[in-house]
Amino acid sequence: MTQSPSSSVVCSTLYNFGATFQDGYTPNGRLTIDPSGSLYGVLNTGGLDRGDPSGHGVVFMLASDTHGDSYQYKVLHRFAGGTADGARPIGGLVMGPDGNLYGTAAGGGTGWTGTVFKLASNGDLTNLYNFNPVVGHKNSDGAAPRSHLVISANGTLFGTTSAGGTNGGGTVFSLTPKGGGGYSFKNLHNFAPIRGNNYSVGGLVMDGAGNFYGLVSAGGEYSSGEIFGLFVSGDQTYTYKRLYSFPLDHTDPVLPYGSLVMDNSGKKMFGTTSRAGVSGTVFSYPSGDPSNRKTPAQPTTLHQFDDMNGLSSPQAGVIIDSAGNLFGTAQYSPKGQGGVYKLTKKDNGTYSYASLYEFNGNAGEYPENTLVAGPMGGMYGTTGEGGKHQNGTIFRIETAEPMVVL
Repeated sequence: MTQSPSSSVVCSTLYNFGATFQDGYTPNGRLTIDPSGSLYGVLNTGGLDRGDPSGHGVVFMLASDTHGDSYQYKVLHRFAGGTADGARPIGGLVMGPDGNLYGTAAGGGTGWTGTVFKLASNGDLTNLYNFNPVVGHKNSDGAAPRSHLVISANGTLFGTTSAGGTNGGGTVFSLTPKGGGGYSFKNLHNFAPIRGNNYSVGGLVMDGAGNFYGLVSAGGEYSSGEIFGLFVSGDQTYTYKRLYSFPLDHTDPVLPYGSLVMDNSGKKMFGTTSRAGVSGTVFSYPSGDPSNRKTPAQPTTLHQFDDMNGLSSPQAGVIIDSAGNLFGTAQYSPKGQGGVYKLTKKDNGTYSYASLYEFNGNAGEYPENTLVAGPMGGMYGTTGEGGKHQNGTIFRIETAEPMVVL
C-alpha cells in the first residue's frame, strides 16, 4: 500500500504478475468487475507453452473476499493457439447479462486471424466466431480484433478489428444470437486502407438510439486519428460517417487511443490523444449525426498534458463519475513511470487537473489501460511492467470521496 503526497489518495497493489510462466503476464485491455468486487482480465503472454516461448495468453480472475481486503488469483483459461483456440487476447472482457464473459483474441482460430469467444461461469470456453484467413492483408470479415466488445439488450455482440476487411484497414462487426443456437456474423463497415504507423481501431461506445462511436488511431484524412460514427436506421442497417479527422501537430500524428466514454446526458463523449501539443490531451466531442448540425463539430480540449510538469502520454480512455469528473491513466511522469489523474468538472463547464498518484517500480510501471470503478468504491487498473516480478500489477486507487461511475 502506497500513499500519495495527498493523504486522501491511497494506491494498493493487489497482485504482481509473472510469478510463474503458467500464470501469465503482461496485462492487456481494461479489467471487468462483478458485483462482488472480483476482477477479470486477459494477459497477452504466458500460459500454455506449445512451442512458443512466450505462450499464447490467459484469462484470469482475481477473486475478492466480502470486504475487498484480500484477493485470490486464478487462471480461468490458458490459450493454446493454433486453429482450435485463440491466441493473444488484447481487448479485455465484458460480462454479459447471463453472467458469462465475452472477449476477443487477436490471433489463432481456424483462419489464424483471431476469434470472438465466450467463457462460461463453469470455465468452458467456446469460440463464437473465427475470422477468415487474409490474402494480401484483406478478407471479407476482418482480422486481429484488439478491442473490447459491446453487448446490446438482445445479446448481440458488436466489436472492431484492426486489420483485414475488404480494404485491409479493419472492420466493425456484429454477432447476433440465432434462435436455434450459434451466432450470425455481419460486417457493418470496412475501414479505409492503413496509411499511418501505430494504427489500431478502438472499442465502441453505444448511445441510447443504438448508434455507435469510436476512434481510429492513425486513421482519418491525415493519418493522425479519427472519430467515427455508425448510425442505425429502422431496418437495422448502419451508415458509417467520419466525424472528425485529427490534424497533424506540426509533423507528429495526434493518435487518439483507447475508447470513447459517454456522459449521462448521452450528448457528449470524452477521449484522449497521446501526442497532440506536448504530450497528449483529454477532449470532449458531441454525439449525434453530423447531418443534423449546421457546422461541423470540433473536439474541445479539456486538458493538455505537459511532460515537463505532471503526467503525460495517456494510452487509454477515461471513465466518468456521476458528477461529471473524469479519471484516467497516463504512461509517463517526471518522478515515476506513469500515474493516475483526475479532471474535476467545474460549475462553468471547465475542468481542473490533478495528478492523484505516480507509480514507481515497486507498485508498477506504465499503465496503459482504462480504469474500472468498483462496487464498493475505488478504481482498479493494471500496469504493463514493474511490480515484484517486473511483469505488471493490478492496483486499486482509493480517494477520500467515493465515486459513482456511470
